[in-house]
Amino acid sequence: MVMSNHSNTFSIDGREIPFIAGETVMQAALKANIYIPHLCFNPEFPPNGSCKLCTCDINGRKKSSCCTEAKQDMQVNNETHELTVMRRTLVQMLFVEGNHYCPFCERSGNCQLQAIAYDLGVTDLHFPQFNAQRNVDASHPDLMLDLNRCIFCELCIRSSTEVDHKDIFTIAGRSINKRLAINSKSGLLKDTAMKVTDKSAHICPVGCIIIKGEGFKTPIGQRLYDQHSIRDLGNLRPESAIKAKSIVQPDVKPKKKLKLATCSLAGCFGCHMSFLDMDERLIELLERVELSRSPLNDIKTCAPDCDLGLIEGAVCNTENIAVLRHFRESCKIIIAVGSCAINGGVPSLRNNIDVKDCLDEAYLNGIGLVNPKVPIDKELPYLLEKVYPIHEVIKVDYFLPGCPPPADAFWKILNDLLDGKEPELPYDLLHFD
Repeated sequence: MVMSNHSNTFSIDGREIPFIAGETVMQAALKANIYIPHLCFNPEFPPNGSCKLCTCDINGRKKSSCCTEAKQDMQVNNETHELTVMRRTLVQMLFVEGNHYCPFCERSGNCQLQAIAYDLGVTDLHFPQFNAQRNVDASHPDLMLDLNRCIFCELCIRSSTEVDHKDIFTIAGRSINKRLAINSKSGLLKDTAMKVTDKSAHICPVGCIIIKGEGFKTPIGQRLYDQHSIRDLGNLRPESAIKAKSIVQPDVKPKKKLKLATCSLAGCFGCHMSFLDMDERLIELLERVELSRSPLNDIKTCAPDCDLGLIEGAVCNTENIAVLRHFRESCKIIIAVGSCAINGGVPSLRNNIDVKDCLDEAYLNGIGLVNPKVPIDKELPYLLEKVYPIHEVIKVDYFLPGCPPPADAFWKILNDLLDGKEPELPYDLLHFD
């Protein structure tokens, strides 16, 4: 059948997309530079729809875009919250189903699963680790096969059969026993006709098929997805890095980093520890902010044009008051962090006890004291008669409750403020029941 060169159109997220009769939604979208997440689709082979990441809302029904033929006036939704959650869940399940510990994988930075995970906001394991025990086949002189990293996209099967004409790979077993298998009597790669030049040796989107002697050869920062997201580049292999380098970036000055200061007054430092629990997300945060005064970098004064100030702990002495006033003068926005800063917390338990009685109990009457004496030194700040929450001393712009607030709450409020939005902290981030 001869196809017409005249294009029809359908809609993706409200944008009209031209297509030629016979094209799938995925093919037309990629031609129009619209990225639909996928792992098993490759334009060189007929689609098989195994990964389900490309599922879109097509005329009100969930369908795989790689297998659905485009039709005139079709309505497709690709960017919805529901689809993002579904795709994120699929990727989270892939990560725990196999061994995908990125820092130890030679494909890190060039891995499509990793790149899609970052694009969907997956930064840690969500489900319990499956810990399936599959073989690592290092018998081939040039290739290594780590079956624990296989995501069952079947691209190696299709390329070995349709391009290399060797039929080396197949899928064996079902359910928990499902695995990639080798078509040889021994079941080992060494007893096949596979060569390092075969198409199937280079098509794996993850780290299942690895060429020996080439691991970690590309420095961090120069790998495919170090500088550009998979949404910008598409699903490339390492040998296609030339395409990534050829992308012309617009002449835009980098955004100025905002200045962030933190401090801890009377408290346990637990809020700062929770701040550090953002883990790898701190790297992304530090791409948008630079730390001014903070116990995390031991800088003692705030920059005069500081943008954000995070303060944990209650106000119990004269030094705390001086620090608070310094922060208020220097920072455009002050956030009271944690129970002690917001309502006095544990330090305020002494508010029903006279200051002299507190000092006597600590320095004169305590068990095991040697040469008991209340310390008096001009370098020591004076205790206040009572402990105060910080909003009773300075103006506070936002409150982040918790003892301590969870790392996700830090991440949410900081990103909202950095994006210029009014912070919204949902119940599931802050409930303590």
